[in-house]
Amino acid sequence: MAQSENHSRRRFLGSLAAAAGATALVSGKSEAEGLMGPSKNKIVYQLNQSEPAYILEILHSAAVVLQHFNSDADIVITCFGPGIWLLVKPAKNKHHYEKFILEQVQSLAMYEVSFHACEQTMKTVKIDDADLIPEAKRVFSGAVDLMTLQQRGFAYIAW
Repeated sequence: MAQSENHSRRRFLGSLAAAAGATALVSGKSEAEGLMGPSKNKIVYQLNQSEPAYILEILHSAAVVLQHFNSDADIVITCFGPGIWLLVKPAKNKHHYEKFILEQVQSLAMYEVSFHACEQTMKTVKIDDADLIPEAKRVFSGAVDLMTLQQRGFAYIAW
């Protein structure tokens, strides 16, 4: 593993551990509350690259937001373009990410971080719903998802 990825991994684990310590139980938001729940802390991340270091930075940032707001945040990570591969099961994934990255996605999903998969990208690279990890939710378009969430009051973060 590259030194920068190892550093990112340690930072992410520290942030996630702090978030877990701040909130002993997973938030009890109901399904009906969804993305329009009572939280005033709403953020959507654009994830459109496949490099592990880039992905780790976004996952780390989401963990920091959870920690800062004591898990009272609606967080969405919208994946499209090359970023779609984060949400593809290992058997179909051409990037063969370390198991650690998938575990981070699973950990964040336990704190109700949502992972959106762009249907348009899925069609382009021939991925179907069965190829997605369970934490992924298909949306019509990554760009439309980003725009719609911003209209609903989500802060937009990209790098």
